[in-house]
Amino acid sequence: MLGLLIVAAIVGTVVTARDYRTGAQEALVRQAAANQLLVNLLNAQTAQRAYILLGRGDDLQDYLAARDRYPRGIGRLGSVVSGEPDLERAADSVDRSAQRWFAEAVAQIQLVRQKRRNVAVARVNRGVGDERFQVFRNEHARLLQEVEEKRLHGLAAADRNRSLTLISIVGAAALALLMVVIASRALWIRVGGPVGSLADGVRRVARGRLSEPVPAGDSAVRELAELVVGFNIMQSDVLQERDAVAAAARREATQKTERHLWETVQAGLLPQRLPGVPGFRVAARYQPAERALLISGDFYDAVALTDGRLALMVGDMAGHGAPAAAQAAGLRFGWRTLVAVNPNPAAVMAALNVQMSIPGHRTEGLFASLLYVLVEPRGGVSFAPAGHPPPLLLTASGCRALEPRATGPLLGVVDEADWPVSHAALPPGGTLVLFTDGLIEARRGASDTFGVERACEVLEAERRSALETRVERLIDAARRHDDEHLRDDVVVVAVERPVQALPTPGSPNGRGRLARGARRAPSGADGGPDGGSRATRPSSLP
Repeated sequence: MLGLLIVAAIVGTVVTARDYRTGAQEALVRQAAANQLLVNLLNAQTAQRAYILLGRGDDLQDYLAARDRYPRGIGRLGSVVSGEPDLERAADSVDRSAQRWFAEAVAQIQLVRQKRRNVAVARVNRGVGDERFQVFRNEHARLLQEVEEKRLHGLAAADRNRSLTLISIVGAAALALLMVVIASRALWIRVGGPVGSLADGVRRVARGRLSEPVPAGDSAVRELAELVVGFNIMQSDVLQERDAVAAAARREATQKTERHLWETVQAGLLPQRLPGVPGFRVAARYQPAERALLISGDFYDAVALTDGRLALMVGDMAGHGAPAAAQAAGLRFGWRTLVAVNPNPAAVMAALNVQMSIPGHRTEGLFASLLYVLVEPRGGVSFAPAGHPPPLLLTASGCRALEPRATGPLLGVVDEADWPVSHAALPPGGTLVLFTDGLIEARRGASDTFGVERACEVLEAERRSALETRVERLIDAARRHDDEHLRDDVVVVAVERPVQALPTPGSPNGRGRLARGARRAPSGADGGPDGGSRATRPSSLP
């Protein structure tokens, strides 16, 4: 017995020393992870401000490198604070404040790329980015304070354990000597009752009855009384663990229900069917990124106007989740209403900008890029981009991007602006491809993006394939370039103007038959209800 007590004391001493060492190591690791995140953000801020004010490309590269390191830094921080609710909440606050600063930094960089450096410098001078960075600094300091408090709390607990260990050693030694001196038959009598109670308690636990504690009789020896208390504590812990497992199962069921709800919401943001327009084929596909459930901000739509024109648009709302989805839905439905009233691209883009220009949206970093294209029955194309990649044009002579004469700003960034309208032609046999930036920004490694040239190579190689096949293979090529793992959502909308069939030579009514054939196009290969106008989408979100 005395030997067992000595072993228990040694184990208590070892555990106490381990607690001291573990607490100190955990604090150092957490502080290092938090400070590395701060250093990364400071580098990003310095490079971004230098790029805005001086316009040096090296500064932009330094900013992008710091931004790319950020996910690893916040992931490292999350892993070292995992299991500590207070530290996890503090780390989440640091991440949210950093993301808000990144959103402002991106907005300023976009202004510089749009050759609006004076506007970007003005935003820097107003201190919006500095305010957000100061919020990040405050949250970072609060996190370090939480780490220090956790360390001190661990030291205090270890001190208490040490004191308890010393007390236990002294008490165990005295009790061992006392037991040797006064051991008697009465001791065995006092042992039998508690042992029987423990046996009954074990049987109850085996039957699943965890709410009935084992009574500690007054006649029980000290060791058995402590054993009974420990058994009751163990029984209580098992009961709590069972309740926790049941609660986790309920949460999982709730999450499955919410996931199904969000899938329904996402499906409602995309058109169920693309319109059939005589003389054209239309196809579209939405491909979400292969990652955890995040409601996308990518959207598209197409409308056949009463005068025979075809209106198309693709857009990308900054961010993910419910706010981005709600704004994307608002823009899509607003676009449909505006196009029905006045399809002029400049007027439609100005009205959509008014819809997005809400101060609260800018504070939350909500803005959108959008490309609006209007196709005439004879192939004339008018388009207006709002900070969005231009469309691709595939013809018999090759594939190229339709560079606009000027690009308007992102929707929601400024209160008033102009969105110049550019013009082009879609010849017979040509295909016009609209897309979101997730397609060309699919990345292999750190900087090898899929790009416009590779997209054109795929379209040229598949020019004889069906329009839907071309769209699918274009997205598949981007996924392969990104190591079979798209990092961003992708939308591709394509409109093709097929070559009309010529009348049969020598037919006296060949001309009339050609006209009738053109009128029958909506139900055939020229994009009618039974033809190639079809929207494709995945069966569920990632």
